[in-house]
Amino acid sequence: MSAKIFSMEPREDGGARFVLNYKHIGRSGIQRISCDLTQTDLLQMVLFAEALNLRNRLGPSAASDVAIDGLQVSFVPAQRELILERQAGYSQKTARMPVDVFLSEMAGMTDICLARAETSKNGPALKSMLAECRPPAEFERLLGLDLADLAMHQLREIALLILAQDAAIRGSVLARKLRGKKSQDQAREAVISLVLTLAAECMPGST
Repeated sequence: MSAKIFSMEPREDGGARFVLNYKHIGRSGIQRISCDLTQTDLLQMVLFAEALNLRNRLGPSAASDVAIDGLQVSFVPAQRELILERQAGYSQKTARMPVDVFLSEMAGMTDICLARAETSKNGPALKSMLAECRPPAEFERLLGLDLADLAMHQLREIALLILAQDAAIRGSVLARKLRGKKSQDQAREAVISLVLTLAAECMPGST
């Protein structure tokens, strides 16, 4: 089974339409896996893609997956492929797709989600705090200065996506800390803590 056409079309409600057309070996015609992603679903898919992209840059990638409303996408490092499984009622479809095809198409979705996060109510404050985060010493030692800086840029983007979503939740503790003048340091600590956690997870040799 090989991918023919993969597309992610943004929708006005903030979600997207996921479509993969592929040729199933041994069968005639073109098969299709498709589903509608909510804004939350799209963000999860973007975070999955960004994590894959970052790990691919930094070294050997571990197997990983994301499941969204009947659609499961699993990364197989040995083949550098994604296995996609779509369950709709009693029907199940399975296809494979090169990871580079997926990452290329998802880049546009990442830009959309980042723009939304940056312009959210707490986006500017979060982006400012993230700009203060520096690469861990171990990060620079293992990767070198240039690659560490590049990785940190992407880590800040991933963190912004996660934090902006957290802060947008009604009653969010993070949003409350960002609003209070006396709790700014606590908010900054939460931001730095997330970035350091993300950095540790993508460090070469981590699982």
